[in-house]
Parts: sequence; structure tokens; C-alpha cells
Amino acid sequence: MGESTLSFEELQHKVAELKRSEKELQQLREELKRSEEHYRTAFEYTGTAMMVIEQDMTISMANHKVDEVTGYPPSLVEQGVKLTEFIDRKDLERIIDYHRRRRAGDSSVPGEYEFALKKRGGGVRDIMINVSMIPETSKSLVSLVDISRLKQMERALAESERKYRDLFENAKDIIYIHDFDGNFILANKAAELTYGYTPDELSLLNIRQVMEPAHVDGALKLVGKLVAGDETPHIFETLTRTKYGNPVWIEVTTRLIKERDKPIAIQGIARNITDRKRTEERLQESEKRFRETAETLPGVICEVDLNLNIFYVNQKGLDSFGYTQEDFEGGVRISEVFHSEDAGRATGDLGNILKGDYGIPQEHRMVRKDGSIMHALINSSPIIRDGQVCGTRHCIIDISDRKQAQEQLRQSEERFRSMFSQSPAGIALFDSRGMLLDKNNAFEEMFSFCEELADQDGIFELFKSLTVTKDHLDALKQDKDIHFESQCTHQNSQKSANRFYEWHVTMLKAEDGQSSEYLVQVQDITERKLTEETKLREAKDEADKAIRLADSLRKELMQDAAFHNMVSRSSEMKKIFNILPEIAATDVTVLISGESGTGKELIARSLHELSPRKDKPFVAINCGALPDTLLESELFGYKAGAFTDAKKDKPGKFARAQSGTIFLDEIGDISPSMQVKLLRVLQERVYEPLGGTESVDADVRVLAATNRNLEEMVRREKFREDLYYRIKVLNVKLPSLRERRGDIPLLCEHFISVFNSRYRKNITSVDDDALQLLVAHSFPGNIRELENVIEHAFIFCKSGTIEKHHLPQEFCNKQADPEILKDISAIGSFKELEKLYIQSVLADTGHNKLKAAKKLGVHKATLFRKLKQLGITN
Repeated sequence: MGESTLSFEELQHKVAELKRSEKELQQLREELKRSEEHYRTAFEYTGTAMMVIEQDMTISMANHKVDEVTGYPPSLVEQGVKLTEFIDRKDLERIIDYHRRRRAGDSSVPGEYEFALKKRGGGVRDIMINVSMIPETSKSLVSLVDISRLKQMERALAESERKYRDLFENAKDIIYIHDFDGNFILANKAAELTYGYTPDELSLLNIRQVMEPAHVDGALKLVGKLVAGDETPHIFETLTRTKYGNPVWIEVTTRLIKERDKPIAIQGIARNITDRKRTEERLQESEKRFRETAETLPGVICEVDLNLNIFYVNQKGLDSFGYTQEDFEGGVRISEVFHSEDAGRATGDLGNILKGDYGIPQEHRMVRKDGSIMHALINSSPIIRDGQVCGTRHCIIDISDRKQAQEQLRQSEERFRSMFSQSPAGIALFDSRGMLLDKNNAFEEMFSFCEELADQDGIFELFKSLTVTKDHLDALKQDKDIHFESQCTHQNSQKSANRFYEWHVTMLKAEDGQSSEYLVQVQDITERKLTEETKLREAKDEADKAIRLADSLRKELMQDAAFHNMVSRSSEMKKIFNILPEIAATDVTVLISGESGTGKELIARSLHELSPRKDKPFVAINCGALPDTLLESELFGYKAGAFTDAKKDKPGKFARAQSGTIFLDEIGDISPSMQVKLLRVLQERVYEPLGGTESVDADVRVLAATNRNLEEMVRREKFREDLYYRIKVLNVKLPSLRERRGDIPLLCEHFISVFNSRYRKNITSVDDDALQLLVAHSFPGNIRELENVIEHAFIFCKSGTIEKHHLPQEFCNKQADPEILKDISAIGSFKELEKLYIQSVLADTGHNKLKAAKKLGVHKATLFRKLKQLGITN
């Protein structure tokens, strides 16, 4: 009951309203369809490729023009394809971000952008896309325009602009642009270097601030003429000032820069002619002085009559022209003293003077009596007597020097004007592959006869024709200039000659960072190179002479200190060297004692080599390195079957040393049983091989060595007393290296010589710091340890001198005993050692140089040179 009910009339009214609404809706549908068909037609037949892009970048509509741009027909494009599928990878992220920002309503995003489109069938095109957002939707309406050709033209234009900019920046002349008020717009490197301004400072300058004030008005008037349409090339000279006020004269060529036939600025090319102007100023000063001298001082004065005969010349004139007074008294005509080509003009000048036209000096070529030419400045006037002209008087000034200077100035100016095209330095441009693009005359002349630098077709390639190393190429890639020298043979019909060149290569990189060109400058340095090589050879010859002299002196001293393979100046070692020949002459058994590494085997070998048995074998064996069973078989040999694996007889060391010498090293380490067997050999001179039944005679000289105290071992019954006295018939006891520290520099020299041959190096010495450490070291390993230290240093030394850091690390870390350093401070080098040794010999001989030379074993002249070299005086 609570619900309201509509009356019949009200229901009829509602039905009528619904019918009207349905009719209006139908009309709207028809209008919308007509509008949609209209816009669809406009969308389809517009002259531009059009797409509708959904929010997820899907292409929902595309007209037939899209096929021309992308290569895909609209039927394929509208099948769920996304715009991102057409975009090149390098632009993809940027385009996605662009559309996101447009949908978000970012007002800073432009309405169009460029991207690289991947075309169907391959290839990439440059596309300009214009984007409009469809109102009240998230859709975008885009139009695509192919701008590939435009972009290609832009890149070509940019490359061309880069090339001209490189030429602009690297030009030797000053190139600048300023506006019509004289404000600088642009200037190249040459301008910056000449005037000392930075590019920013130049951009703030006006020509009034660079030019000398007196020259500004003339320059601005020229600007006015150019703007007014005077296209005649204008060349003028003007004085300018650097940032620091220094004067710079320049020769300027200007032209009007137009854009679309409208003048926009003035370009100038300026050449620095300061040196030329200074020469001209000096020339003008010289001429001024000549004129003043002619007016105030007596010069060459001569008088000519109306018949053109010279009737008077002063003494200076006689001296200048080489004539005598008698010559002129005999008659000399004007035509005889003027150059044949100038005689007619001179006669005409004389006629003008007689008519009253005079007072202006004239230049003529005159001829001396000996035929030589003199350039003269002649100031003439008429001679008037009694009111009548009776001749002419001439003051003549020799200006030959000035004419020569003018000629030199003219030649210098010509060279300056053609500096770029005719530069003596060769200039060339190569492309990124090293192919020649352009060259000046000097470059052409340098290499026109050089067959080595061109291929069979005469083509010059930078990286093939020249030795450009990998380091050079890497440096160029890092935008670094490279310098190097080359040599080639010039071959022509007359002769063949080697020429040397100095190259300077600069890489000119394009803005894209990819393509590049190479600016090459080359100079012929043959004369300089030959001069340097001559000086180098002379210096090397002098150095070789000095080295040979030093080596000769050193060799003489080393020979005096050498004994077989041993060197020493130690008095203890000298005593041993002196007795070794006497010991070697006998066959007695010798015991050589001393610490390990003192050179016991070297002594043994020396005894053998000095003995009558020197042509027989020398056999050495380390007794302490083998157990008894092996030592016995090594010494005496064995018979087949003596033990397992003894399949055949094997001779021992005694058998191999038959008639020669056997050296038993470290004899103190053998066992008591081996001592007994060895004693029998020494006593009876026979031995039995292991497993043998017959004795074998031993014609062998026995030398033994030990680093042990055998006397102490005998007392402790560790060594047989009878064996001890058998081997110690003669005893040679070697001092340790710390007992003969003075030999350390000498031994270093010896080992350096040995290792230079072994390692093929050229090390000459040990420096003082390293030598001080060596001499101060205790050397528990004696000479063998020193040899190992020097060999270690040889491995790490890359120069000609062994230094402290080349020694073993643990060796360098040790602190030297101050007392030892104090004792050896006088022998810090081999030179000091020589000096001390020679001084000691001189002291022993009472400073008798002849006796000293004899004791040293050198010629007296050698000793005198050495005394002078070492600074030794009485």
C-alpha cells in the first residue's frame, strides 16, 4: 500500500519521452557514424603514415602510408603488433619512457622525437614521430615521417664542418671572425698562441683592444666598404698588441661573410709579418742614414760637362770606382760608368736636370773600372756659372748593401706568402686507414724518389710505408701525438742516397668519435742526423779508447793477482801461490784444510795442473756425500757378481785416476772402516776392487781436503792417527774470506767477468754501497757464498752496475759490524783497493817506483799511468 502508482496519463507521457530519446539517440548514432567515417577517411588518406597506439604500446590502427615507412601493411600492423617491435634497441628505453611521461601529462615532454626504426626485410631508417594524446583516453595518435635522407645530409654536413674546423684550428695563419662593431666572434689556435689570450678572453675583446689606436679607423672604414658591397679583396698591414703589450705586425686579408645573401660578419686571415716589418724598419733607418750622410758628409762627388764627359771626381770617387786621376784627364764618359741597361735612363735624367727637374735622388747601377757592379743612390743638381748651366754635379752613395737587403727582403716575403703551399716542412693529410688524402709541395718533393715508402703503384700509405709501432698506434688512439724517425733511399737517374726524416703525427678525431684523420708533418733531418752520428762515433771512439786503457790497466793488475783460476792480493794467499809450484813438482800426499767454500778444490786442481801428471786424469770425489758401501765401490770399483745387480765389472775412481791425481774432498767425514782401507792404499799403493781377489797397483797421487779439525778428531779417536800423518805429508791451510777481506772487491771483479760470459750481460762493477755491505759481511760460506751472492745480483741487475737492492734480501737486512766497517772503510771500491795496494808496495820499496813496478809485475810506464789515475803522489 505504501508504494505510489502512476496514472495512465503519466505512463503515456513516459512512453512518449522514451520514444523521443530513442529517436535522438538514433540521430546521434548516425551523426557519430558519419563523423567516424569522415575522420577514418582523413586518417587513411592523409599524406603521412599514421598510427593509434594503445596504453601498452599496441598498434590498434594504422593507415596505408605505414607500409611505405615500415614495410609492413596495415593488416599485419594491426594484428596486436607493438610499436616497440619497430624500434632499434639503442632507442627502445628512451621511447618507452617518453610515452609513459606523455600519458602522465608531463608538460615538459616535446610533441615529437626521433628514433631509429627497424624496417621489414632489414635495414634501419631515421624516423621523426609526432605524438598527440587522444582526449579522455590513454591512446596516442602518432604520425611517422622518414627523415633518413635528411639525417644523412646532416651527418655529411657535420663531417664536412669538422674537416673545415680542423683546417681552421690547425692553420698556421691567424683566422678570426668579428661582427660589424668589431667584436670578436671566433678565432683559431694561431690567434690564441700569437696574442696570449684564452678563447674565452678573445670572445670578450673588440678589435679596438687589439689594434694600435692609430690603425683602428682605417680598419673600420674597410669594414664599411665591405658592408656597402665592395667585394674587392682587401689586403692591408696593421700594428697590433698582444695581451702583454708586445707589438705584432700582421698582413690582413678580409672578406664579407654572408648568409642567404645577407652580410652577417667579417672574416680575416692575418699573417704575422713582425720580422719582415722589423727588417723594413731597419732598411728605412739605413736609407735615412744614407740620405743624411749624403747631405752632411762628403761622399763620392763628380762633375759632368754638357757633352756628358766626367771632368772631375774627388778622391773618394777615385777609390770607389778604381780609376786614377789620369784616367779622367784622358776622358771618361757617363756611358762608361753606368750599366749598359741604365745608361739611357741616366742620360735622360741628366737632360731633365738641365731643364730644372732635379733634387730627387735616383738609383742606378754603376760599373767600376774592374767591371764589378755598384748600386748607387745619386743626388744631382745643375752647375751654374755666370748664370748659365754648364754641367751637372752628382753626389753618389753606394747602396749595394741596401739593395742586397731589399732583395733578401723580397725573397723572404715571397717565401712567407707561399709558406703553406711551399713550406720546407712536408705536410700531409691521411684518412683513418692511412691512405694519403692531400700533401704540400715539400712532401711531394721529399718522397717522389723514395721507392721504399710507396707501393708498386706509387701509393703512399702511412701505416704500411712507415714503421709505425703498436705503441705508436695505441698512443694515437689515446689522442696523443707521436714522434718517430725513418730512413729511406732516394733513387733518381743520377744518384741514390739515404735520407733521414723526423715525423710528427696528430690524430684529428671526428665528433662521432669513430672516423679520424691523421695530420702528418715531416722534416728532412739528414744533415743533423749525419752530424749527430759523426759526433756519436767520435765520442764512442774516445770512450772506447778510455775503456781499452782502463781495461788494460785493470787486466795488468788482475793478471798480477791471478793464479790459475784463483785471484788474490792477500799475503797469506800469495804465500800459498808461491809454494804451490814446489809442492806440485813432488808426488807427496797433500792435505788441504780450510772452511767450506774457501777454494780447496781449486788448490787441488792447481797442484795437478802444475805437476808432471797434468796430462793425466784429475778425479775428484766427495767422501762425505756417500755411505761406506757406495764409497768403497766408488773408490775401488767392483767385480761382476760382487753384489746384487753387479752384472759387469766397474772401475773405481782410483782406476780412473791411474797415473794422474785423485782428490778426496771432505776426508774427515769417512767412517773408521773406510779409514783402514784408505790407509792401506796410501801405505802399500795397492787396492782390491769389491768382490775381487787380486790386488791392483795404484799409481795415483792423493790430494785430500777437509773443513774439520783433524787434530782434534785424532785426540777424540774419531780419526786414525796413522792415516792423519799419511795424508798430512804437506799441509796447505786456506784462510777464510773474512781473513782476506781485501780480496772481496777483486773476487767481485772476477765473478762479474765469469757471469758476463755465462748470462751474456755487460755488467761492469759493484757500486760503493753494495761493495761496503759485501766487504763488511762475515761470509760463513766464504768464496762460494760470495759467488752465489754475485750470481743472485746478476739475475736481477738490468743496468751496468750491481747496486744494494740487487743483493739477496736477507743479506741486505743484516747490520754490518761497525768495527769491521771502520777497518775496511778505506777499501770501499776496487779503485780504493788498488790505491791501498800500490801505496803499500811503494812503502815496502821505499817509494822506489822502479822497484815497485818490478814487485807489482807491471811495466814502469803502466805504474806511472796508474799513479796519475789514482792520484798517488810522494
